[in-house]
Amino acid sequence: MEYFENRERAESFGEVAQEYDAFRPKYPAALISAIMQAAETITEPGTRAPRILDVGSGTGILASQLRSAGAEILAIEPDDEMAAISQAKGLDVEVSTFENWDPRGRIFDLVSFGQSFHWVDPLVALPKIRTMLRPGGSLALAWNDIEPQGELKDRLNAVVARFHADGRTASLGSRASRGTEANQDTTAGRGTTESVPAVEPVEHPALTQLRDAGFTPNETTVVEDLHYSRHEWLSMVFTYSAQLTMDPVKRAVMREEMSAEIPEDGLDARNEALLILAGA
Repeated sequence: MEYFENRERAESFGEVAQEYDAFRPKYPAALISAIMQAAETITEPGTRAPRILDVGSGTGILASQLRSAGAEILAIEPDDEMAAISQAKGLDVEVSTFENWDPRGRIFDLVSFGQSFHWVDPLVALPKIRTMLRPGGSLALAWNDIEPQGELKDRLNAVVARFHADGRTASLGSRASRGTEANQDTTAGRGTTESVPAVEPVEHPALTQLRDAGFTPNETTVVEDLHYSRHEWLSMVFTYSAQLTMDPVKRAVMREEMSAEIPEDGLDARNEALLILAGA
């Protein structure tokens, strides 16, 4: 089953909208800069702000970062609770699934998906996006993909495997979407970010979908090293749909077991954030 066909998972986020907004990570600054560069390529400098449509905007994490970088944002979000948080941030949000949303002739310099492209039907979404991009416009697909470092990663993965015997991962990052772990550059220093070409043994499925729809995609990974407290890490992990759709008792036990593995001073983690930029 494709992710977008699993509506239980796709529609599970509203119940934790506040926690989602508080604990889901922002995107690395280099990733935001790359999106803005793509959006600005078809605007005359100093004439207007790039106009971006952010799809599956959630609580407005990516949309807020792009607005702060100078973009004019329209957000689309199907969940009322998630949309309300975006609206409270002053974002212009229309509540709808993208498949059912009516653009009413509006045109954009760039369409973005932050951690959300896997929740739309690409056979519907991609042709629709082509009709609303200005000539020379771009599509940006972004995923944060954060994992613990060191031997703690194996211990936490073992806990996840006991509770997700169906093979689901605790998160849904770019590597989970590929179905295999990417072989990425691991030379970035602690507390730094670094843009590196993505090299993985299995191509991200979105690349094939984009090419089939007439887009020209390019893939980049932005690496940043992070540190989480125990509470921050668990709070983030338990905003993902794999956990939200668990039996509540099993979910509580899984959280206790993961908590027992994490040291009091927290854990080091690495974000290999994936950005796919595609020209129409």
